[in-house]
Amino acid sequence: MKREVMMRVQKIKIAGLVSAAGLILALFFLAACGGGQISTTPTTQKKETVAPPPSEEELEGKESKLAWSYDPTGKKDPFKVPLPMEPPNPKTRYYLEQLWIDGIIVGPDGKNIAHIITPGNQEFFISIGDTLGANKGIVKEIKAGGIVVEEQFLDPRDSSKIRIVDKFLKMEGEGAASGIKKK
Repeated sequence: MKREVMMRVQKIKIAGLVSAAGLILALFFLAACGGGQISTTPTTQKKETVAPPPSEEELEGKESKLAWSYDPTGKKDPFKVPLPMEPPNPKTRYYLEQLWIDGIIVGPDGKNIAHIITPGNQEFFISIGDTLGANKGIVKEIKAGGIVVEEQFLDPRDSSKIRIVDKFLKMEGEGAASGIKKK
């Protein structure tokens, strides 16, 4: 029985503490909000008065100067739907080391054509002057044994910015044979 009385006393103490904390919080919020009373005393601060805009009669005969204007010429329209991007060109998608020369068609007067296969199994033909490789090299020569590509690149170790790549015809069973010469 004594135990029950002690537990009731503890519950009453806890309930009293909770209600006291709630009362303190309520008083704090009321004080922060100004106590719920609205002040009717005039403030001593001066309010800036804004002059009304001049009427049309006052503006007649005077040149009006705009304080600010926006000129959208040359800017992108934010509401225009962008055009879909065109798919990457297979000739310039891969590096030269990744391309496979499958065959060379020897034509009259040195007008040779090379048959190229990409790692994605896309096939195309190139001739002299075509762009080839991710560094956008120019095909300078197509020989019976391979092609010569001149590409520009940035190499922090070498000041030379032009690289000549000899890409040889790849026969079945051979590894990727290509030679690189720096100009």
